[in-house]
Amino acid sequence: MDTYGRLYQHLLYPLWERVVRQRPTLDRLRHLEKTQWRSLDELLAVQAGDLRRLLRHANANVPFYHRRFEAAGLRPEQINGPEELCKLPIVTRDDARAGVDERAATAGATVDIRKSTSGTLGSPLTFGYDLESEYWRQAIKLRGYAWAGYRPGLRSLHYWGAGAPNTSRLKRAKANADHAIRREHYIDCGRRGPEDLQRVVEAIVSTKPQIILCYSQAGADLARFVVAGQHRRWDTIPVICGAERLLPADRAVMNEAFGPEVFETYGSREVMLMATECAAHDGLHVSMENLIVEVVVREGEGPTGRSARPGELGEVVVTDLHNFGMPFIRYATGDLAIAAPPGACSCGRAHPRLSTVEGRVTETLLDAAGNRVNGLVFNVVIAHLAHAIRRFQVVQHRDRSITLRIVPTATFDAEIETILRQTWQRYLAGVAVTIERVEDIPLSKSGKRQVVSVER
Repeated sequence: MDTYGRLYQHLLYPLWERVVRQRPTLDRLRHLEKTQWRSLDELLAVQAGDLRRLLRHANANVPFYHRRFEAAGLRPEQINGPEELCKLPIVTRDDARAGVDERAATAGATVDIRKSTSGTLGSPLTFGYDLESEYWRQAIKLRGYAWAGYRPGLRSLHYWGAGAPNTSRLKRAKANADHAIRREHYIDCGRRGPEDLQRVVEAIVSTKPQIILCYSQAGADLARFVVAGQHRRWDTIPVICGAERLLPADRAVMNEAFGPEVFETYGSREVMLMATECAAHDGLHVSMENLIVEVVVREGEGPTGRSARPGELGEVVVTDLHNFGMPFIRYATGDLAIAAPPGACSCGRAHPRLSTVEGRVTETLLDAAGNRVNGLVFNVVIAHLAHAIRRFQVVQHRDRSITLRIVPTATFDAEIETILRQTWQRYLAGVAVTIERVEDIPLSKSGKRQVVSVER
């Protein structure tokens, strides 16, 4: 790391976090750097204590969970550890959507941050969490990214989705200044035609990033462009992938374009980083100091489900141990995964691992010129419009025209429609888009709503 990088990592960043913002994020990080080497029994004991504290709080102060305990005929003290969580029914996204207000704590914590999901299942969810949960989330991210070589102060290129629509000039200027201080170079990965990809290659050459963070499929498209055009003019650049599944073929071409240090991460907006790949590249370590991640099979197993067997595909069900403001307890994320066999990783960490995460492979759209466009474009924008759009689905027809089906709320108006039109005009130039307002969007045969569908 160069002089500025060391200055930022060891002085400016700690000064900002500890003194200016008075946040304990780095204290949480130091704790996590120690716990990552503890035995599984030690980690499970700490996790069990945090779970008991959460359940007592939720039963006493969160109406949504108090009723669920009563309906199940349970008291919090009857669940002593993660292995007994299966006594509680799973919370579906529809359950969470219907009970937004009642999921907020009435005492013992406050909802300091509110957000909405990106709607990868076609149904954005409003949720919230307290500041203590935010500190844990940021510390977990810093530790997980560090396994890939990331440190604050490194030059980083973020090939990521667009931010909130209609952001004011002042907010954009503040964000740009913050990125410059952090040496973070952001490029919108929504459009991925040849000219767009060439600009990313030129940015890599000019900014010389020491690490790249990207949507998995965006990074794969960039890598294919680099390999096909023989554009690589750099040594190994570690790549951290997220937001979408990283397929084996994607990893292979990214290794060719950027070197062998490609790392997959798995997370969600509701709880952030759930699992991270280490340098052993043998599955993703679960962030168990912050979360309980279950892989559950529900077919014929009732509302609580059962733990998936080794090698068996199951639903990802997550419990956020530090979100007391608006808890998530046994919340089904909508993703599918396979848990890795028990046993410590060769890296020395005992955290349980996921061998694969099967969810969130997003279809790729095409603009009028045939350029590839990330199917997550609408998800990212609609995450900021959850108050006006209950569910949505994007269908691209064989003639490349698009039908955007939405289930609007009472607050959907002309301004919201303008934002949607600006979105597709920006990313899908020349494509005719029709908005259809519908009462509901049916499930597919698999039991999920296909949010982005491309007719073949």
